[in-house]
Amino acid sequence: MWLKITMANKILIFAIGGFLIYKLLQKPNLDPEVSDPILSRNYNIHLIPDNKSNYRSGQIPKTKLEDFIKKYGIKQIIRFNGDGVDSRKRTSDPQTSIAEEKAICEKLNCKFFFVAAHKGYQPGKGYVTSLNEVTDILKKGNTLIHCLHGADRTGGLVGGYLKKTNVITDPAKLWNYTTQYNGWKRMIRAGKFFGSGYDKYAETFITKPQIRALNK
Repeated sequence: MWLKITMANKILIFAIGGFLIYKLLQKPNLDPEVSDPILSRNYNIHLIPDNKSNYRSGQIPKTKLEDFIKKYGIKQIIRFNGDGVDSRKRTSDPQTSIAEEKAICEKLNCKFFFVAAHKGYQPGKGYVTSLNEVTDILKKGNTLIHCLHGADRTGGLVGGYLKKTNVITDPAKLWNYTTQYNGWKRMIRAGKFFGSGYDKYAETFITKPQIRALNK
């Protein structure tokens, strides 16, 4: 009996020790707003509140992307924006094409996914197919998800992901979380939101009646 208890205690101590070592070796959830405030402001980069080291952003230029991947431990990138006009912000930054971003990502042993943000729209549910695709990827953690500005496509699908995975389920909290990074509230005040197409992004995590109720 004494031997059995001792062995059980040894196994328990070993398990606890292993867990503590694992936690110590894990890369901390760096917050770009604190670690890189200028970069965060310029490219709308933010830590997603799911405790999985996932990040959301606008297009990070190729001159800064490699350093970002290394510093923040990015293992996967989800990109929504295409090439041409949709690959370059209105700044002095060089254009970053899909091929260039994919090459940088793969060079650093990072998986690259180009996902269409407008797949499977259903009234009241938003872009269901796109949401299912990005949710499967984001669940793995250490992912950067972005469009050109990190505001609308990214906002709608990150909001949908947070709702789908039960990280944030309250419509008001989801709305306030998402709109801090885009101009939807301003559009509503100007009477230009509903029917604009941006409302379809929002439907991925909140219904139109709920939006109207929250913005009376």
